[in-house]
Amino acid sequence: MFRVVASGSLLGFSVNQSIAGNRAKEARRTLMKRLPFVAVVLTMAGLLPFLFGACCIVFFSSGVPVPNLLMAFVFYGAVTLSFWGAVQWGLALDPSPSIITAGADRMDVFRLLLGVVPALAGWLAAYLAFAWQPVAGVAALAVAVPILALVEREGWRRGALPSGYMGLRWIATAVMECCLVVVLLARAF
Repeated sequence: MFRVVASGSLLGFSVNQSIAGNRAKEARRTLMKRLPFVAVVLTMAGLLPFLFGACCIVFFSSGVPVPNLLMAFVFYGAVTLSFWGAVQWGLALDPSPSIITAGADRMDVFRLLLGVVPALAGWLAAYLAFAWQPVAGVAALAVAVPILALVEREGWRRGALPSGYMGLRWIATAVMECCLVVVLLARAF
């Protein structure tokens, strides 16, 4: 008869459960769809309006209608947040998921909820920019963008996102956050 002791050894073989858990997560990630190259190209292209908008806002003189530029900048940020939420909806509604786990239904509900929150945060940023001050919308985006990335990182660590997604997401988040902070510093102070 086999005997398992508290240290995790079976028949004299020691099993490091954290390594085994990491290997299982890695195996789940490799089973998921790979991130297509076109997704990388489109993500980088999608950052161009942010870079262009930030440069225009920071470098144009005060004679240029900066509030309109700020509004366009905030609205594009709101659309981008909504798009990132839609990624979660796409994964939850996939008719043929790559991985089916015991908690798949619960994960799908979480993904659907997570997909709505960025759109609401984007709407709040747009509303603040429109109803109060455009800089307030920029500040709301500067808070929402990294929070969403941190939440998605947790999902990625659990094997719920395709391989390569978080690397691309961190690049997009870093570029967006730098643009938001530069605009915030240039126009708020």
